[in-house]
Amino acid sequence: MATSVTGSTTATTSTTATPAAGSAAAIAAANRANAQKILTSMSAGSGVDLASLAQNLVDAEKVPKQNELNAKIAKNESKVSGLSAVMFMMSELKTSLTALKDKNNFNTVNVTNSNTSALSVTASASASVDDHSVVINALSKGQKWVSAGFSSGAASINSGAAFKLNLTGTNAGVSEGTSSTTSTYIATISNPTFGTNPSVNDFKNFSITVDGKILNLTPAPANASLADLASNIQSQLRALDGSSDLSVAVMGSSGLQITSATTTRQLTSPTLSKAAVIDLNSAASIGTTTDNTIQNASFGTYPSTNDFSSFTVTIGGTVRTIFPAPAQATMSSLAENLQSQLRALDGNTDITVAYSGSTLTVSSASNKTITDIGLTKKTYSDTPADLVSAINSTNRGFKAELINTGTGSTPYQVRITGANGSTEGFTLSTDSATANSALSVSSSPVVTATDADITVDGVNYKRKTNSISDVVTGLTFNLKAPASSVTLSVARDTTDLKTKLNALVTAYNDFDNICKETTDPKSTLDQYGATLVGDSTVRMVKQQIRSLLVGTSSTPGSTIKNLSQIGYSISEKGVMSLDATKLDTALQANVDDISRVFTGGYNNLSTYSSLSAGVAGDAVKKITTLLSQTGPFTTKTDNANTQNIKYQADLTKLQTRMDSLLVRYQKQFSSMDSIVGRTNSQKTSLKSSFDGMMAMYTNK
Repeated sequence: MATSVTGSTTATTSTTATPAAGSAAAIAAANRANAQKILTSMSAGSGVDLASLAQNLVDAEKVPKQNELNAKIAKNESKVSGLSAVMFMMSELKTSLTALKDKNNFNTVNVTNSNTSALSVTASASASVDDHSVVINALSKGQKWVSAGFSSGAASINSGAAFKLNLTGTNAGVSEGTSSTTSTYIATISNPTFGTNPSVNDFKNFSITVDGKILNLTPAPANASLADLASNIQSQLRALDGSSDLSVAVMGSSGLQITSATTTRQLTSPTLSKAAVIDLNSAASIGTTTDNTIQNASFGTYPSTNDFSSFTVTIGGTVRTIFPAPAQATMSSLAENLQSQLRALDGNTDITVAYSGSTLTVSSASNKTITDIGLTKKTYSDTPADLVSAINSTNRGFKAELINTGTGSTPYQVRITGANGSTEGFTLSTDSATANSALSVSSSPVVTATDADITVDGVNYKRKTNSISDVVTGLTFNLKAPASSVTLSVARDTTDLKTKLNALVTAYNDFDNICKETTDPKSTLDQYGATLVGDSTVRMVKQQIRSLLVGTSSTPGSTIKNLSQIGYSISEKGVMSLDATKLDTALQANVDDISRVFTGGYNNLSTYSSLSAGVAGDAVKKITTLLSQTGPFTTKTDNANTQNIKYQADLTKLQTRMDSLLVRYQKQFSSMDSIVGRTNSQKTSLKSSFDGMMAMYTNK
């Protein structure tokens, strides 16, 4: 077992002490020596080491209790370390089993492709072992149109004047949503890009098949909201159909729903097409500024949403610059927006912005001087480079490029590419004859929009894209080039599966080994060995997991019912092994049975499910429970850490009590030292007196 495990232990801070028996003997010897010092020094004055004596007396009482508490803490720390090691190895075993608990893990396939230059194929777990013949008749392409040439990217297209370029077609590069039939009398179109206020000229045509008859109409302009558009379509549909039972309504916030009051009618294939309108108005300033008014009839009734980029006005000598909010449906709503922002900036509510006729007026009720007002339009100039930028900025699904052919005096051309698919073709027009001629907008496309056309196993399919995933279950075709014959062979790949099956052997043996080392009293394993001697939980868990792996699967196959039948075995010493030859034979003949034995036939089955989940699925559920916050290992770890917190508190209390005892001993011994000193002084004085008296009697 080469895995390093870090256990969660409780830190211990305590005085380092020698073994209890040795400490007691040393302290007793020191006490006897100090007592002898007292007895032998009574005639020589106080020479006792009182500090050492007091400390030794305190240690004689403290050390045995301290060592007992430290021994309990160390035992709990070892237990926590051992539990952590077992839990870690259990989690590794769970990881290896998780890699085998889903049915998809047993269905990895490889695809052999006879022509990778024409076709690339990716396979998912749902692919079946089989052979396929593919013919690529045509690739999906987007329409490409190229303009007439210009001398440079900065050349003028419309003699410097403003113009609009209209891109129209089936979808005009914009997906109009999913057309579907939910019943015989309800059809829907849904697309969040509709928004709640579609631009006036966005929608160019609408079609729907009613009882097999295709109805085509052109929504009227100036539909201020999606509800207005629905009402307009409904009115035209009823007129075309000749009955009043068709209704069009807004569905949610971004779709349309077409219904019939007659439940037997069939409504299918509703399509709402958009057009991209690119405005290249090069005028930077709008209208004539006269004091506090801007006059310009070209404002119109419905200005384009993002036409206006900034607004300035000088009020009372202070220049105010604001940026109008987008989606201003009318000039009146633009005026209201400007008024709101101006009042907020100026701090007064007397400023009024109004629009009447073709004049925008800013006024103040408090007679503030208002001058120099200007409304700037966000526009592009009329060069090929600006046209490319304008088209790409619409985000309508078109790609515009400025190309340089390097030929002649007018090598620069604008190339526009639409979305792939035969229904994504487009046409161009402008509102300027000069621009029409300069661009040659009526020229034919250089590439026509087409669908991908493939024949798979004799059946023909057409798709809008070159990535096709709905023809053969589990296979995605990425078309690269036409080809008359491509042979695909889907075969099962067991290489990765074998790696996972062998990883289970390693994980189980690591788990079994740590269980042995932690419970073996003679273990020499550093840090974790012999840390859980006599722990019944480890033995119980080890037995439960072994039973799950060696017993009959809860979801046996028709032929294979347990792991021993595919080569797994556990020796008398508890070591798992896997017979490679037996495994290969089983995989070739009964991989579906093996899958069922391990997984129960499920993918992503929750660990909380009560369903039988096979050897791997059941074991993962069991180990998940054992490793949970309420499992036995976490409970034991928490209990050990809680006990250590209590023992640490006991050590702190013991130290506090011993500190107090030391102070008391020091005071007592200090008093004793003083008494001994006085006694020695009296002894010396008496001896001197006796010696003097003796000298008188003996004349010595």
